Amino acid sequence: MNAAGRLAVARLISLSGGSAAYIALIAAIYGATRSALWISAAIFSSVVASVAAAPFAGWIGDRFDRRRVMVAADLAAGVVSLSMAATSRHAAVLVVLLGVSSIAQAPFEPASAAAMPSLVADELVGRANALVAATSSAAYLLGPLLGGGVLALGASPATVFVVDAATFLVSAVMVAGIRHSFGRGSTEAHPGVLAGAGLIVKDSALLVPVAAGMVSLLGVGIADVASYPLSLHLGGGTGGYGAMTALLGGGGLLGAAVAGFVVQRRTATIFAGAFLAGAVGLALASSAPVVAVALAGMALAGGGRGLADVAAVTLIQRRAPDEVRSRVFAAQEGGAHVAFSVSAFSGGLLVSAGGARLAFAIAAAASLCAAAVASAARD
Repeated sequence: MNAAGRLAVARLISLSGGSAAYIALIAAIYGATRSALWISAAIFSSVVASVAAAPFAGWIGDRFDRRRVMVAADLAAGVVSLSMAATSRHAAVLVVLLGVSSIAQAPFEPASAAAMPSLVADELVGRANALVAATSSAAYLLGPLLGGGVLALGASPATVFVVDAATFLVSAVMVAGIRHSFGRGSTEAHPGVLAGAGLIVKDSALLVPVAAGMVSLLGVGIADVASYPLSLHLGGGTGGYGAMTALLGGGGLLGAAVAGFVVQRRTATIFAGAFLAGAVGLALASSAPVVAVALAGMALAGGGRGLADVAAVTLIQRRAPDEVRSRVFAAQEGGAHVAFSVSAFSGGLLVSAGGARLAFAIAAAASLCAAAVASAARD
């Protein structure tokens, strides 16, 4: 198995475990408190921790050997998962530990994305990015099913947390076994934890994919919040909502798979087209007369999202110097978390004020604006 394949499998394993553990964590918190406010507190803890940790996570990936950074992040996250298993009956502790877990995992993703151009040949970078994105999407589909299924069979949340810890260990072993250079950043040539953000602001070739992604996420969060009310409105009920969510993720998996064949050649054009496809899908869902049409729209929106994500990573890798690449990706990730948080909050307000269809229409408009921003991207 080549380096990109090992990294993709490592992510599939650890993200599947993490997604399953998230379901278990929500179940444990709600079981202990019977309050949705505690679930909101857990999500808030994770998002705030991720945003706060992003600049330092990127700096770590540029300051130290990236292989060791990724292995250490996996092992640290595994220790936190074991701590969750030991405290699974204490909601407040779980909320805090979810934030700690987000901090522990934060260095992995920017280090991984920064290392990819060093792990594979230039002409294979786009395909490698697509492989990692596809397996990550698959993990976000399989993980919740695994977690929900195991809990339904009578296992405790603590058991799922232990399994999650084991998946982090497996991922660490697989990454440690990759015998290729991971590249090396430099905190001397580009000093400071915010060097990546500074470079993005100064370089339009980096700013365009980052900004387009943030604009798109302003709509994605709104659609996430509005999906359940829309399904109810169309008579799809809870089953329709589950199908909408699954098709959004499944579309992302398909979009990432398609990206492996097309994104290397005309990345900038595909980048803008992907957001346009997302806008069409969300608009279709907004105007859907029956739930089946909404499902088709969600699949199209997910496909555009998956394709756009791979194109954005590829564009950033081409432009960002290796010395500061981890911090660039960390800044991108931090901005994405902020945009998604804003949209998730505003989504509830929009649904309350104008209904789910209006919320989806605004989400489609955000994706269309993202396409307009992405049209300025250059290969």
